[in-house]
Amino acid sequence: MKLYEGMFLFDNMAAHEWSNVEQEVKRVFDRIGATQHVCVKFDERRLAYEVDGRKRGTYVLTYFDADPQRIGDLERDARLSEVILRLMVIRPEDMTEEKLTELKAHPAETSLTPASDPRRDREQRYERDGGRDGGRDGGRPRRRDEESAPRSEGASDSKPEATPAPTTGE
Repeated sequence: MKLYEGMFLFDNMAAHEWSNVEQEVKRVFDRIGATQHVCVKFDERRLAYEVDGRKRGTYVLTYFDADPQRIGDLERDARLSEVILRLMVIRPEDMTEEKLTELKAHPAETSLTPASDPRRDREQRYERDGGRDGGRDGGRPRRRDEESAPRSEGASDSKPEATPAPTTGE
């Protein structure tokens, strides 16, 4: 048996009740004979792209001991689950007993990601603005010279028309 770290992505509707998450994680671990050490909520986020039609998901961090030959079975069970959208399993290199004890002491339903995470702040602004960055140019990042230079009255964002190459009279 070796120690593994698993990051589950759950459907938000299923993760709304933490007991559903714990039950599903326990079910897939029991099927492969794994021993669970930690199961905590990592974060709830808007996804970078839709996964099975879902735009939001809840990440759950787990640490467990399992037979290396059974990890494929775990991944297959996760793919067949209706509430687990994705799963990533790795072998942690620097996990110590102290870190595991610290994670065990963390309340399972409370996110591990700090509230002042800049990615979270950006996501909340994006959602507050209705999915727009709020800029006049559709959220396109501005170049440094655009930020300070005033925009001229007749300026256009469109590209100039291409002129045909001159032809030789043969």
